[in-house]
Amino acid sequence: MSDKLRVLCVDDSACMRDMLAAGLVRLGYDVVPASNGQEALAILRADPGIALVISDWMMPGLTGVELCRRIRDLPRPNHIHVMLLTARQGQENFLEAMAAGADDFLNKPVDMPTLAARLRVAERILNLQQRMQRNNTLLTQTNQKLRTAYRRLQEDMEAAARVQRSLLPKPSLELGAARFAAALAPSAEISGDVYNYQMLPDGSVAFYVLDVAGHGARAALMSVMLCRLLTAEAFVERHDGITPRQPHAVVADLNRQFQCDDSISDYFTMICGILDRSGRILRFCQAGHPSPVVLPSGGRPRTVGDGGFPVGLFPDAAYETVEVRLEPGDRMVFYSDGVTECTSPDGTHYGPDRLYRVLEATRTVCLERSVATVQTELHSWHKGGNFDDDVSIVAFETFPSSTHYDCS
Repeated sequence: MSDKLRVLCVDDSACMRDMLAAGLVRLGYDVVPASNGQEALAILRADPGIALVISDWMMPGLTGVELCRRIRDLPRPNHIHVMLLTARQGQENFLEAMAAGADDFLNKPVDMPTLAARLRVAERILNLQQRMQRNNTLLTQTNQKLRTAYRRLQEDMEAAARVQRSLLPKPSLELGAARFAAALAPSAEISGDVYNYQMLPDGSVAFYVLDVAGHGARAALMSVMLCRLLTAEAFVERHDGITPRQPHAVVADLNRQFQCDDSISDYFTMICGILDRSGRILRFCQAGHPSPVVLPSGGRPRTVGDGGFPVGLFPDAAYETVEVRLEPGDRMVFYSDGVTECTSPDGTHYGPDRLYRVLEATRTVCLERSVATVQTELHSWHKGGNFDDDVSIVAFETFPSSTHYDCS
């Protein structure tokens, strides 16, 4: 506020107005006189610097109470402190003044020491209101900056999600001696889950599914980095560029490159594997990822593999390659723990048994439909909204299959 508080002094009696103005000037206030309510309103409309009004109650035309009501209707950003002066007594008059929007009420004849004390209170209130207004303005500006920053962050996240999706293979693809199908449902715009399947020079197919610990941008950046590293070249021997490597060697290389330290815990689970050109032998390495499911063409689902350590936790972790013999028409399903740990509204996990039942029930439909059904069942189980964790599923079916699957 300015050094001198500007006070509008309103009274139809010139003598009373001059006496009050003289006393206010001695108290250090900048006084603006007005002889009636209409003149006071005109001054207030023209002078935004006035913060306090002292008005007589009984005036011809516009009374002090009506003036107070009109002041409250003025489109001013700052509060005007209004004090009414009157010879009236009693609670009824006090309540009438307060109902009209008055801030204070003082009896005539005016006692200057009492008025001075009331004015000091008014100044404290006005100073507090001004600080609150500055804080509100600052809060509004900060909220606007936050909204702008959030919008930009959202745009960046959406752009990152588009980049991440561009790194994924087609969700349905025939490669070598198998048909692959996949689905990914991130818990946010971007995902810590990623997968790929790709042909190798000898006609075999390399694939991987991985799940970076945590959520959000850090996990997504890690998954993109891994996607860039796990190209076809990572799955073949360097000496000839053709011979497929053992999957455990691929995982061991990653474990050496990505070791957590005391400040960063960037570990991930994964399964990587190679399906030979005949489609009859699958070799895979499991590193902390859920065990894959084998669906024989003529049998019940079963799991293979026993876990292994996640990548990035222990520098000397040992990994092994597991070999699975497959028959024509056999299916294998790989999934992240976001599938079995998907929660219902009461916190119950979806669990592996429900997954196996859906996979078995959809054994007679095409692979793409089976994967889509699992995803639909998870959404139904979760009952709306984003999943709590990223959900990824990759499945393949070996050729040839004599069974006709309906995928219409």
